[in-house]
Amino acid sequence: MTFSLLPAFRLLGILVAIAVSIFAPAAYAQSQPGPLKIAMILWRGETNVEQGFRAYFDENNIPVDLTIHDVARDLSRVPAIIDQIRKDPPDLVYTWGTGITSAVVGKYDAVDPAQNITDLPVVYVMVSSPWKTGIAAPAGQSRPNVTGATHIAPLAAQINAIRAYRPMDKLGVVYNSREDNSVSNVADLTELGREMGFEVLAAPLGSDGEPSQDDIPPAVAELARKGADILYIGPDNFIGNYRDTLTDAGFANGLAAFSATELEVRDGHAMLGLVSRYELVGRLAASKVEQILIDGISPADIPVETLDRFSYLIRLSSARKLKLYPPLSLLDYAEVIE
Repeated sequence: MTFSLLPAFRLLGILVAIAVSIFAPAAYAQSQPGPLKIAMILWRGETNVEQGFRAYFDENNIPVDLTIHDVARDLSRVPAIIDQIRKDPPDLVYTWGTGITSAVVGKYDAVDPAQNITDLPVVYVMVSSPWKTGIAAPAGQSRPNVTGATHIAPLAAQINAIRAYRPMDKLGVVYNSREDNSVSNVADLTELGREMGFEVLAAPLGSDGEPSQDDIPPAVAELARKGADILYIGPDNFIGNYRDTLTDAGFANGLAAFSATELEVRDGHAMLGLVSRYELVGRLAASKVEQILIDGISPADIPVETLDRFSYLIRLSSARKLKLYPPLSLLDYAEVIE
């Protein structure tokens, strides 16, 4: 079940407001009849995000022509895709994830027109920390051709979600130190820990080269030795690729996993999570495309937003394995997955 912020976060003690926007017309509105031409640059093929994206246009009778460019988890393919897009420009470019988006649009203060797309509107999804990573401009500034939809629930709400399930004083995080979004997330968690009274036990991977799947189990064992109460899975592509390795290592060391993203609970073995449904993230991004290409609103005047509702997921099979059953109060609003 999905819950709006107000009832779910009244219990968790968090309120999140969605910004109200004032839009101004711009030159990006489609000038020719026919389908909207959208080039999609994806990390690992289509996901439920793209299903929601497609569904939004279908349900609103907006014809679209989607061209899929799949980097297959290899960012070195992005420059060639950009060259291809420039040879046959679409109306808009859709990007998935921090790595791809950063390569396509650059940092807000370090854009290179020779390498980055600057003359087409770009709408991104699944960028967890757009401001911290420099993809989004700071408050009071904007990017003329870039906006997007982010997907991570406020960190304080995530911590309250963990503590609603069980006490937590030490949060164990295994992460790829080569991913900007992961580094930013751990820094934010560490700062929040000082405010909310918990310690982040960080286990960075990749300090001496590309991280390996084999690095994960010993990192989890070390976190358990240090007294971690739970493992935290943040917006980390590397850990997402090897989520089962992480959660299996957690089981071996008596540690449950909390996830900030949906698939690690729904399709993996993380025990709980406070997440955005991927389909709804895709719909939010599609609404921004409509504003740009149909309504003629400049991306600079369309705020980067997250959803105004999140889902509390509990995977019961993982709870059983660890004998960590959820409090009955959570079952009033959590979605329980067998």
